Amino acid sequence: MDTNSLLIDNTPWEQYDIDDTWPVWVKREDLCCPDPSGPHFSKIRGVVSYLTKFNHDTTMGVLDTYHSKAGRGVAYLCHHLGLKCIVFYPVYKDEYLEPGTPSDGWFPDHKIRMHQQVAANLGAQIVPLQAGRSCVLYHQAKKVLAQMTDDRGVMMPNGLCLQETVVATAMEARTYTPDDIYAKGTWVVSISSGTICAGVVRGLYNAWEQSAVILAHMGYSRSKDAARKYITQMAGVIPGDNLRFIDENYAYKDGVDNADIPFPCNEYYDAKAWLWLIDNIEHLEQPVVFWNIGA
Repeated sequence: MDTNSLLIDNTPWEQYDIDDTWPVWVKREDLCCPDPSGPHFSKIRGVVSYLTKFNHDTTMGVLDTYHSKAGRGVAYLCHHLGLKCIVFYPVYKDEYLEPGTPSDGWFPDHKIRMHQQVAANLGAQIVPLQAGRSCVLYHQAKKVLAQMTDDRGVMMPNGLCLQETVVATAMEARTYTPDDIYAKGTWVVSISSGTICAGVVRGLYNAWEQSAVILAHMGYSRSKDAARKYITQMAGVIPGDNLRFIDENYAYKDGVDNADIPFPCNEYYDAKAWLWLIDNIEHLEQPVVFWNIGA
């Protein structure tokens, strides 16, 4: 199959003016997937390259988190590449149904979230796990996958932290950014693992000449030092003071109101970064770029 049909390169650049005064260039990486059944999720750029390494009929396992699109993204690609997919996902206490409550036909004892429904519609097998720490769930999912496939299944890296995604994102930034904003001013990027941000760092590094600042807005609070170490290692460059972190002390499950944002914006990641940008736009060096990851 021509894998180029699974993704869109050169996603749109759109300009929005804050208070009719401050322009912001928005990179619509949420539009990288052309199929409505696929996710608005730019991390799948590298997942395509990763999955093409495996033979047809290989069973791929992937762990979702509470608001992850990882399972949906991998299921979408496996559906088109002829691979089998098993999506593991956490179920929290407040998602269990009361005894006697009619279920939605998926499992008799708990509600299922939209992204898992779409993954199932794409042919993936979905397997619920009792919610817990991501690293613990990942090892549990890996063990269950081995049992289900007689040790022949392949577990996707936790969080889809792939070097292929860094390379693909760097190519998008380096190749398709307009000359008048490339590696200049202030770039705001929402981060979870930081994989997309590592790609942006890598894409700008050879040309920014210490002029562009990348502000990594943390979708949830954690160690800035650990985030910097991960982004630096994945990017393969040392951005120094050009990479800075914004931590507004969000908890992992905190969402924000994204109804008034003029383009699709994930309530757990992109929207938080956009609202911060609006509040601080007058203090940011122009041009201002917002990399909409579609987390």
